[in-house]
Amino acid sequence: MQPYPLSMAPYFRRGEETPWGGALLRGAFGKPAPDGPVGESLEISALPGRESVVRNGELAGKSLSEVLALWGEALTGRPGEFPLLLKLLDAREPLSVQVHPGDGYALEHEGKPGKSEAWVVLYAEPGATLCCGLKDGAPPLDALIASGELENWLNWIDARPGDVFYLPNGTVHALGAGLVCYEIQQPSDATYRIWDWGRVGADGKPRALHVEKALDVSVANRKSPKARGATELVSGGSATHYILDQHFQLSRLNVSGTMPLDPGRMLLLTPIAPMRLSWAGGALDLGPFESALVPAGTDGAALEGDGWVLCSSLPDRERLQRGLGSRIADVAGEI
Repeated sequence: MQPYPLSMAPYFRRGEETPWGGALLRGAFGKPAPDGPVGESLEISALPGRESVVRNGELAGKSLSEVLALWGEALTGRPGEFPLLLKLLDAREPLSVQVHPGDGYALEHEGKPGKSEAWVVLYAEPGATLCCGLKDGAPPLDALIASGELENWLNWIDARPGDVFYLPNGTVHALGAGLVCYEIQQPSDATYRIWDWGRVGADGKPRALHVEKALDVSVANRKSPKARGATELVSGGSATHYILDQHFQLSRLNVSGTMPLDPGRMLLLTPIAPMRLSWAGGALDLGPFESALVPAGTDGAALEGDGWVLCSSLPDRERLQRGLGSRIADVAGEI
């Protein structure tokens, strides 16, 4: 079977899994989420037990891991497990202050990959903020935790729609209340909570913290300012490239007409406006925030429309270098 672009039905994390979640993914972003607070829409996920499912074509009803078993490198462009995880997050309340381990520590202690990630702010209530690192001059993290002064030293940044933040592993961070964000990350849930605002679970007990491991992996003095990005003109519009991490690449495609997509690369697409995704064997109409996966083996893929499309992929530094030249230095995490 020739690989074709996949519209994916998300998996929703809710209830006690995401006690900070809200109702905007269903009410404002058009997701078929269940009733009650929902914190995460796993748009394109192969996490065991939390997989997204194909909605279109011959593979409708198949999970992403089943598609990977069928298509292999024709899906991802490389051997191995599915390499990315794409989410939308609705933070009605602030998330815990947390940090993620790198691959080496996570594999040794958790038996899974580490986690670097990036956020794109999709919606922000007036005054909404997010935390990236600690303030200048902060005492060591262990001293702040021991003294109970951590909250006073968190580095909160104003968040507005369109802002992009790069959060490599080891960065102390938290989403504040009143935000909806797009998140691209390594396919891992390795998370160490440092502080959880006194929240309690259904059993009336505080949620578990992981302070010792968090201290092991946190990187002192690491902050994550807003990513500036660098733009190149391409056929059918332009592309603004924000993140080039060793695990993923994040860009915004600014489509005006018909934009051919890079051949031979797996692309995770989330349009902000209605968009048509066409290829040699057909076409797919995508609504706002309806994510699709373009396999590496797809022939002649192109976007048609007028608006922005968030695009995540595996990193391709050589391709970015050709398009941006010296301006590649403006891409956060440049490898």
